[in-house]
Amino acid sequence: MELMVAAFAGLLVVGGAVTLFSRALKASWITSEKSEMQQDLRAAATLMQNDISMAGAGAVGQQGLQNNGVGLPNGAGSSKSVYPCSTVSCNYVNGGSVTYPLSPSGVPTLYSIVTGPNLGITVNAATGPSDILTVNSADPTLTLNCYSASIDPTGTIVTFQAPTVQPATCILPQMDDGTTETGITYPQNLMDPNVGLQLGDMVLFGTNAVGVVTSISTCSPTTGNAACYTVDFAATDIGKINQPGTSGSLTQFVPAGATGPTALSATAVRLTFVTYYLDLSPMDGVTPRLMRIQTGRLPAPVAENVVNLKFTYDVNNNGTISANVATLPAGTTPGMITQVNIAHLAIRSQLPGITGYQGFDLQTGISARNLSFLQQYPITPSN
Repeated sequence: MELMVAAFAGLLVVGGAVTLFSRALKASWITSEKSEMQQDLRAAATLMQNDISMAGAGAVGQQGLQNNGVGLPNGAGSSKSVYPCSTVSCNYVNGGSVTYPLSPSGVPTLYSIVTGPNLGITVNAATGPSDILTVNSADPTLTLNCYSASIDPTGTIVTFQAPTVQPATCILPQMDDGTTETGITYPQNLMDPNVGLQLGDMVLFGTNAVGVVTSISTCSPTTGNAACYTVDFAATDIGKINQPGTSGSLTQFVPAGATGPTALSATAVRLTFVTYYLDLSPMDGVTPRLMRIQTGRLPAPVAENVVNLKFTYDVNNNGTISANVATLPAGTTPGMITQVNIAHLAIRSQLPGITGYQGFDLQTGISARNLSFLQQYPITPSN
């Protein structure tokens, strides 16, 4: 009898210890999962803040789109330009492709901020379709403005040459102390695998037209030049930006009757074109992810278990402010956006063995600094 009582008491003690251990382990899992979610959410928000705050920015000699837009070829039906694109596909957003917004005159237009309300996938029926967002700015790491450029009669091939004497307007990437960034020399190699032109890169010419790089090769520089590169903007880009002969294409720089290369007076600059959206992981077809795709590259996951992505915008239409709007008011354009508000960046736990969901929902506002400045202190009216 004494042994039975002792055994029973021992079982109670061991059972209590196991229960406490199980609860402590579960609490540890939850704490660890919360910490990981917070870290993922913080990293995602920081990356988005860096990209969004640069919308419309341009370095010295490298203009961005600012509060203006650049008209794209206005093809009919399946010929319309679409985004976001890598060199292999444009079907990342909700299983399909998205055409660019129209300007007030009805022309497909590339703006510094391109909104995409309800164009993403639906993770939770209660929250509805997610949003997508695209921002772009001038890329200061590649100094195309240091090169003189000419275009062939077909309007599809641009030759960039670097003068032997570095032009005074050519500013190489600088460090914080004003010295030239380590490893950057004049002229930059436009075929450098790290900072050079890549297939799928978008190049802005002045504020008139955009072309997508389809190939690049070296050429023999003419007298007075130290380097020469031939860049093709053929009508093979998957986003259908290059449409020779169409209004809004690079053909506009070719004079009527031209039989040889024509010097370009417009400054060329590479754009950093970034799109954020949600998709489902191909590993299990269930886990939602926040994705980031940058001009011509393959999309990259930013954070897993992101179940909602929604944006609102602050719009300044010549002094008339519309705050926290999910859809731009009539008569306004994306060029009038001064702030992007993350209405929902929601992340949820999928940790096995834990009942219910643990999660966070971030809301914050990010100033599009360049657009905000131009709207508040305009040199020309908004358009």
